[in-house]
Amino acid sequence: MKKYLALIVIGLLFSGFLAGCDAKNVKITKDMNGETISVEKGDSITLSLAGNPTTGFNWELIEMSQSILVPEGEPDYKSGSMLIGSSGVYTYKFNAVQAGSTTLKLVYHRSWEKDIPPAEMFEVFIKVK
Repeated sequence: MKKYLALIVIGLLFSGFLAGCDAKNVKITKDMNGETISVEKGDSITLSLAGNPTTGFNWELIEMSQSILVPEGEPDYKSGSMLIGSSGVYTYKFNAVQAGSTTLKLVYHRSWEKDIPPAEMFEVFIKVK
């Protein structure tokens, strides 16, 4: 009897592990600007945007509900070349932790230029089911 109980417990744990494997990584790129994107609770989101910090410009996250999406660490920047001054890609990662809707909005600007509009804006509407 104890053997069967142990097998049932192991089976339930294993099936719970497999159920957690349904989470997916949704990739968002600049060409999706203005779109509505649907994800499931538990999914991860990777946002990639081109930029060049050597010009003083950086992407800044200015709008997002952290009760729905939680950033996964700091954004990452990878240069596209070994050449000094070359552009690259900023990568932001988020986890969808709660059902709901939020706007994910970033601006590409020089943070010290207060009265100048951003060079670019990126905005998507995220629906978490």
